[in-house]
Amino acid sequence: MNVFITGASGFVGSHLVKALSGDESISKIFVLYRNEEQIAFLPKVDPVIGDLNKLPEINCDASIDIFIHLAGYFKNESKKLCESINLQGTKNAISFCRNNGIKKILFYSTINVDLKSKGLYATTKLMAEEEVKKSGLEYMIVRPALIYEGDKGSLGRIMGYVEKLPLVPVFGSGKAKEQPIHINELIDLTVAMIKDFKPGTTLYAAGKDAMTFKEMVQIIARTMNKKGRVLPIPAKPVHAVLKLFEKAGIHIGISSEQVAHMSEDLVADMNETLKLYQIELKPFEENIGSK
Repeated sequence: MNVFITGASGFVGSHLVKALSGDESISKIFVLYRNEEQIAFLPKVDPVIGDLNKLPEINCDASIDIFIHLAGYFKNESKKLCESINLQGTKNAISFCRNNGIKKILFYSTINVDLKSKGLYATTKLMAEEEVKKSGLEYMIVRPALIYEGDKGSLGRIMGYVEKLPLVPVFGSGKAKEQPIHINELIDLTVAMIKDFKPGTTLYAAGKDAMTFKEMVQIIARTMNKKGRVLPIPAKPVHAVLKLFEKAGIHIGISSEQVAHMSEDLVADMNETLKLYQIELKPFEENIGSK
């Protein structure tokens, strides 16, 4: 089986390429890179130099079984970038598939599309989902929850707060629920989807445990021998101010969507996912130290 991957140099993409390079069922992994310096020399990896804007112009000589679209812009700092990468980039991916006779696309969206107060990231990802659905291609859409690995990413920032601050700030009451998934579990699920493609399905990818932000901080603190107290900050006024800032093009390091994420439940029903794919999900506390 041959696959083509965008976003291969990112957090999820780099883990996926590594997993697929060691899988006997995968023959070649075509990866889209902007420049040669980004290329990780792994078995079976065949780099394609280019970017999302140039995708419709690229011709691939080899037969590709599945196109895996991981590339995305999630910072909510630029409407132009969110639209060009998340929305237009997906349209370009669809054009590439059509031009190169690729029938299947696996599209990475986000659980944030369920937020009542969507930011640019969630809005453009939801719009991109619709483009995939009406593309005429055989599609699968996956909506990952918060992805973690050790002290990296969002979890790493929380660990830093627990380590350095007597109180960890949280927008809202701290009672909104998260259902984070470990990167290894997400990769296991993605590989299973590639091998057993279920056209026309939209599936969530979340972890074993749904917990409040306060509970998550307390679990993290327990593994670090810290107290893990939270400081609730009213979410609505902060969200409203950030929305105004974003409309004016002002960005201060946190977005309205991030505030909404911390103050709204983002819990997934994993029954359908686990019915189709028998992957093992471990408890959050057990996974925190996993590499």
